[in-house]
Amino acid sequence: MSKALRWLIVLSGFCLAIGLAAVAWGYLSKPTVLTLAVGPASLDDAAFVTAWSRALATDGAPVRLSVIPTSGPVEALSRLTKGEAQLAVIRSDAAASERVRAVAILHKDPVVIVTPDKTRVEDFSDLAGKVLGVIGPPNANDTLLATLQRHYRVSGETKALALVPADISAAIRARKVDALLFVVPTTRGETVGESWAAVRRASRRNLSFVAIDEAEAIAAAAPAYEAGEIAAGQFGGWPTLPEESVTTLQVTTYLVADRRVSNDAITQLTRNLFDERQKLTADAPIARLIEAASTDKDAIFPVHPGAKAFYDGEETTLMERYGDWVWYGPVLLGALGSVLAAILRFLGFQEGPQAPVILARVQEIIASIEQANTLAELDEIRSTIDAAVTRIAAEAARGEIDAQQTAVIHLAVNYVDHVLTERRELLLYEGRLDPNSGPGNDTTRFKPRLV
Repeated sequence: MSKALRWLIVLSGFCLAIGLAAVAWGYLSKPTVLTLAVGPASLDDAAFVTAWSRALATDGAPVRLSVIPTSGPVEALSRLTKGEAQLAVIRSDAAASERVRAVAILHKDPVVIVTPDKTRVEDFSDLAGKVLGVIGPPNANDTLLATLQRHYRVSGETKALALVPADISAAIRARKVDALLFVVPTTRGETVGESWAAVRRASRRNLSFVAIDEAEAIAAAAPAYEAGEIAAGQFGGWPTLPEESVTTLQVTTYLVADRRVSNDAITQLTRNLFDERQKLTADAPIARLIEAASTDKDAIFPVHPGAKAFYDGEETTLMERYGDWVWYGPVLLGALGSVLAAILRFLGFQEGPQAPVILARVQEIIASIEQANTLAELDEIRSTIDAAVTRIAAEAARGEIDAQQTAVIHLAVNYVDHVLTERRELLLYEGRLDPNSGPGNDTTRFKPRLV
């Protein structure tokens, strides 16, 4: 094979290796993109997720979000359980699923029930036989309503209403609804207060808060809810809304993940969520309400192992993650060295030209020693070996022979010297030559060619 063809083969292989390395690097350095289902777009959760997704991309985070808009938490959960999303924003009273694992608590919101003063409704039990207007995403409050009706043993008609003050006012004024129920984050107090004032003006009705006095008993029977209260003045206005604290239930909104999402990705995402939440409050005030998900075994949603590693401070270190390379690295480097040496030999380059020669002719040298019948022959062999060793030592000093090859040469020379000494002693013992004879007294019958 011609030298030019060998160079072509090597350069082609080198270019192929660079291409494969570039593809591998691009794949390994590419950020992990997780899909997140959230909605509706008009509510705070969607605004928060959008701001967070934008911040992750701006910061060049290793984990990014691709937002999937939904009509609400019910559809978001459906997307996750069907494998159409890897993350979702859902409520604590969502339908149970083996695939759901908690990442973080986004916020806890009070259940608000209001009614026109003339209806004289003071407790949920007073809503028996009345029409309850329900405001919120599609089917989001179905479980909550079923829980309240079952506990108070009341039934009645429900009517879904859009979050539009004019429509709500019209329904109240026309007496199409006797009360309103909705779940709202505390960060929307001012907005709700303004909407409330608009509803009161348009409907010409004074609206009162309805307490859920048995909130603690309901929460004990239905762990998806917690007992809480609407603080006096939480919705602002004048007079303040409400004028005094009202006992109610709280519903928790979670960020959850499919249990099959990798632990490392969720750990990185959870760390970023808590590191950046203060920065996100400028675009999404609800971010300040974020809390750690419960790691207890009896939690509503089991915590994702990746999130738990962050909460428990058990994140894998770089050494734990890449420690195997400490062992595999030298092996790979040795293999690469062997490949490089093979390429150099293939191209006609030789490293340490003297070393391979003397190692290859060890058997020939030993044979010549064993066949020597005069001291002159032995002295000639020794002189030739000494000259070769001198040249090899000079090449080793210049770095042309590696340490491993030098060690092998050293062993070979020591063994040859041992054989030569034994042969000399044997000749002297047998008395075939005069011990005082010199190199000039005998004819050299064999001279090994080392170089």
